[in-house]
Amino acid sequence: MLDEIINNSDLDKYLVSFNAGQIIFLEGDASQDLYILVSGELDVLNGNKKISEINSIGSLFGEMSSLLDDKRTATVKAKGPVNTLCIPKEEISAFIHGYPDVAEDLTRLLAQRLRETSQVLYGLKEFCDQLPDAVVLTDSEGKITAWNCAA
Repeated sequence: MLDEIINNSDLDKYLVSFNAGQIIFLEGDASQDLYILVSGELDVLNGNKKISEINSIGSLFGEMSSLLDDKRTATVKAKGPVNTLCIPKEEISAFIHGYPDVAEDLTRLLAQRLRETSQVLYGLKEFCDQLPDAVVLTDSEGKITAWNCAA
């Protein structure tokens, strides 16, 4: 699948190059394009803190804002020279129809992230249950989302 996409001259119109240190997109941006790493390495940042790296050729990134029709949740910055395919938001559906393996990769990526997030939340709940004080977690609107045994 990857070779079919990266080596397809019809997709050259989506090819975008970045220099070392260049920002691909900023946390909070309204852009919603989907990216596929063709070459190079990227840092993923929240604020000034590095939270992840993207270094596998064919890696998808930028999908959260594309799928949720929302602002960027992180900043992505080139570590060195980088080439990507940049699929504009309005063309993502047609692109996925033309390359259905991308949808499979996207589904796998989201499932992995959900599993990792679930493990973190489970660990946090286990930790909170060990605390002698009551802990109540709420969302941004004040709705209770979780509580520990002491609560």
